[in-house]
Amino acid sequence: MRSAGLQVTIGEAMVVLYPDAQQSLAEASTFGSDVGGAEFNVATSLARLGVPTSWVSRLGTDGFGERIRRVADEAGVDTSAVELDPTRPTGLYIKETIRAAEGVRTRMHYHRSGSAASALSPDTVAAPTVAALLARAELVHTSGITAALSRTAAEAVSGLRQALGANTRLSVDLNFRPQLWSDGDTSALTALVGQADLLFVGRDEAEAYFGHGDAGRLFAAHPRLDTIVVKDDVRRASVHRRNGAEVHVPCLTVDVVEPVGAGDAFAAGFLCGVAEGRDDAASLRLGHALAALTLTSRGDRPPAVPNETERDRIVRASDDEWASWSVGPGMIPWSVSS
Repeated sequence: MRSAGLQVTIGEAMVVLYPDAQQSLAEASTFGSDVGGAEFNVATSLARLGVPTSWVSRLGTDGFGERIRRVADEAGVDTSAVELDPTRPTGLYIKETIRAAEGVRTRMHYHRSGSAASALSPDTVAAPTVAALLARAELVHTSGITAALSRTAAEAVSGLRQALGANTRLSVDLNFRPQLWSDGDTSALTALVGQADLLFVGRDEAEAYFGHGDAGRLFAAHPRLDTIVVKDDVRRASVHRRNGAEVHVPCLTVDVVEPVGAGDAFAAGFLCGVAEGRDDAASLRLGHALAALTLTSRGDRPPAVPNETERDRIVRASDDEWASWSVGPGMIPWSVSS
């Protein structure tokens, strides 16, 4: 296993509130809170896994911004490229868990318009501290959510490739959220995907955005792409390579508490595997493991991450052992103590 190089993520973090006891917003009088945001979730999980990670963003000079910085610092994330904005607030969102016959889902309520992170821009990317990180990073990760934050954020990611080092790979999680593209102009997202070396995409969102989920057609339309990771809901995840190679790993059985953040955790686990030089099957397993842990908690990030010994146990398990594992609150089958 090789030593991991620097990973950099770019995107917004927000404080999240959620009603206690999973009540509806109309009924709730007390709330729990946490910190979330797609690229922040990836950054903190990578850092907790021991992968050198920096996060590029903007925060308000308010209590929420202070909390986010503290959480990042505690995880081991380098925040030297986070700009503080004295005039714009830190973003906030509220999540409401809905339990229905078809399963658990979450209704999101965002309060991010005019946030400090919405002022991400080409100037952010060109700032000396950020430019130095992007030039020497092994991998830079961002998502379609960042492209949708604002006009200036769209401009920043539309030309992101030219700010990266010659050997830096760009990882993009499509994260296509139609409500964020209400004007119908998704050109910034198209430009971002066109620069990517590695693309994470859910099968359903691929159908919604590209009109299909065929890896061969995606490679043909995006000449720079060399790797596509397809998440097929609760069934499996797959790696597709430009040379035609495919690897598929089934999902774990999970006692789901709340689903938000699982996709970010999956990306972090997979990228950890890549950073450590593991093969595609091993990286997919690490992605599934982190996603499963996140699904068992109210927060948007895994409550615990596997240490190196546990990661080795995850990737070396037989297929039968992997298929037998079930994950739930307080139930971690790969724990070295189990």
